[in-house]
Amino acid sequence: MKNGKGFQSFLWIWGGQLGSVLGSSLTSFALGVYVLQKSGSVTNFSITLLCLTLPGIIIAPFAGILVDKWNRRGMMLLSDFLAGSATLGIGAILAFSHLTLWHIFLFACIASISGTIQFPAYQSIVSQIVEKRHLGRANGLIQLCEALTNIVAPPLGGVLLPLIHLKGIIIIDFFSFFLAIFSVLAVKIPKSQKKTETVKNQPLWADLKEGVHYLLIHKELLWFLSYFALSNFLFGFEEVYLQPLILSLSDVKNLGYVLSSVGFAMVAGGITISAWGGPKRKARGVFGFGFVTAFIFSFVGFSTSILLISILLFISFFFLPFGNSCSQVLWQTRVEPSIQGRVFALRRMIAMSLMPLAFFLSGPVSEHILTPFMSDGRAGNILFGEWLGTGQGAGFRLFFIIIGLGLTFLSILLYSKKEIRKIDEDSGIYHDVHPNHISN
Repeated sequence: MKNGKGFQSFLWIWGGQLGSVLGSSLTSFALGVYVLQKSGSVTNFSITLLCLTLPGIIIAPFAGILVDKWNRRGMMLLSDFLAGSATLGIGAILAFSHLTLWHIFLFACIASISGTIQFPAYQSIVSQIVEKRHLGRANGLIQLCEALTNIVAPPLGGVLLPLIHLKGIIIIDFFSFFLAIFSVLAVKIPKSQKKTETVKNQPLWADLKEGVHYLLIHKELLWFLSYFALSNFLFGFEEVYLQPLILSLSDVKNLGYVLSSVGFAMVAGGITISAWGGPKRKARGVFGFGFVTAFIFSFVGFSTSILLISILLFISFFFLPFGNSCSQVLWQTRVEPSIQGRVFALRRMIAMSLMPLAFFLSGPVSEHILTPFMSDGRAGNILFGEWLGTGQGAGFRLFFIIIGLGLTFLSILLYSKKEIRKIDEDSGIYHDVHPNHISN
């Protein structure tokens, strides 16, 4: 068993998680294709996406409480067990019965819950076993893991699905969970601190109240949380609008190129930040790189060239892992280890809670606001038609400009606040990594 201290131990866990996440991404891609091909319904596909997000958002605070109360390695193993069991269930249904939509919706709900359990446990473990000077590199690799799966899973799934079909994808995914389980078991993970019987036996609602209270008294963390919640909300519209915008300008082949440019940008950014470690002033890094990402993204709305759009998206999303990594380091170093599970889970819940709302609103906003506003003879077309054109595509471009400039302004506004700037002036570190206890 590997020693729980140091960056090498993190790399061991990270490698197992990379294999597992790739397997899960293959299954998500294959099931999405299955839903669209079998039902022909975008609504059913949207329900699948909601099942992948809403259950996790709902249980996030309670998952964080359990991470703080129980063994964090055990929580990661529980997460892998849940996800692996759901995958095995889908495989069994494919082998012995008929797979229906409600089976897929149930699988998506379990996968959402599993991921929500894993997030605070994983982040808390990283802050325990990785020395402070390497946290930027570690979080850069976590960003790289997410970006790699976004690049590799869709094309690999597209190749494998006709060859081994959905059953084969499920088998690959199931065995990938053993990589994650083995990597977690192979590393000794230190305890954050000994828990008293009072804390262990404290009611869940009391624990939840402590997590909320911690955020309320650390207003600088609330500002960060508000920033990312609003960013996720606005970029939720981007997720929906980008594909129809590209298809209005070109074909499916070029859509693939554009989406690949985003994935490659995040991989390149993840590699760069993991090698560099990020700036010393993490708060400035969050809002500085956020400013660059948003400002460059706003120019996407002015372009109708597929090549230029791809270049702009590459540059914009290249800097996204930089800001995310700086944010992760801030949370890991400023939140007390004993309460990290609760706080990290609340952070995830609040930051992601607006994305389903964006998915829900994107259709009505496009059909009833953006497209009419940019139609011939309407105010938007008269004001902006010369640069943006007419109709639905013009409405999408206008909204991209609003997203970019809005987040650019928000980045400047929030970094001007004293609470934010003081983070870089004050170390604010609650702990160093000197583990004295080993968990079972």
